[in-house]
Amino acid sequence: MILLAKVAMGAVGVALAGGAVLCSQGFISIRVLEREPSGTKVNLVLPASLLPVTLKLVPRRYLREASENVSPYLPILEKAIPALEDCPDGVMVEVAETNDYVVIAKRHGSIVIDANDEDDVVHVSLPLVALNSAFHQLTQTKAGFIFAY
Repeated sequence: MILLAKVAMGAVGVALAGGAVLCSQGFISIRVLEREPSGTKVNLVLPASLLPVTLKLVPRRYLREASENVSPYLPILEKAIPALEDCPDGVMVEVAETNDYVVIAKRHGSIVIDANDEDDVVHVSLPLVALNSAFHQLTQTKAGFIFAY
């Protein structure tokens, strides 16, 4: 009975440690609401540490163009993302028109994008740490991925 309790405690400890590592970079949050009566509703929350792993699983041919597009801006992003991490929370961009509203802000170490128009409401929150990892992953596309197709 004591042995079973020790095994159970070990399993719980491993599960808690794995969960802590998985959630250490924060969470990516995506919410989309189409305002029409039969509109789509999407609410997705994922650990941000899955982003680099997921990018490794995407076939290289699909990321080649993204890699080429982001490569010229990587030196800027390498300096901007740490600077954003150090700056206080606040609104960076706010655009308001008659029926459209977009806000890009920094909140709690994440870039948050909220967009509303007549038809849709969109919310995206992405931790800066995960964003930095994703940009670096895209620039390494030419070097190859684990599962290159």
